[in-house]
Amino acid sequence: MGARKDTCKTFSKLTQEEVDSFCEQWGIDPSVNPVAPGCDKNVDQCPTGSIALYCRHFEFSNLRYPFSVFVLNVLEYYRVSFGQLHSQGVSRVLHFEVLCRALGYDPNLLMFRRFFRLAKNDDWFTFETSQIDVSLISSLVTTLESWKDRFFWAS
Repeated sequence: MGARKDTCKTFSKLTQEEVDSFCEQWGIDPSVNPVAPGCDKNVDQCPTGSIALYCRHFEFSNLRYPFSVFVLNVLEYYRVSFGQLHSQGVSRVLHFEVLCRALGYDPNLLMFRRFFRLAKNDDWFTFETSQIDVSLISSLVTTLESWKDRFFWAS
């Protein structure tokens, strides 16, 4: 299996019990109906009215529920979903938001677009640094192993 062209070849290994435990641990409200997709569903087969959420987005990228207005604005502007974004891309969005708030600014799309651009890498989207003189974030993890088979649906 290729490292990048794998969204239709990777299936969730999570059981419903594991999804429930994960949601309890990360404060995801049961009212969003978190459901284990089953071992025969890939992330591209998300049911209508639901979104796919990767556990790694919470564990590595520090995503939190409820999602911030800024994060939702970024997804809406770029017309991507959590199920299409690599964990490193989610991490960049969240790091940007935290840095803005730490400096006393409200994060906004105009500022975000100055530092980052949406990039497609085979089946995945991510946010890469723009070609500017100043880097907002000095270093990030460059590889993540085995995270694509831990996702669930939420509605």
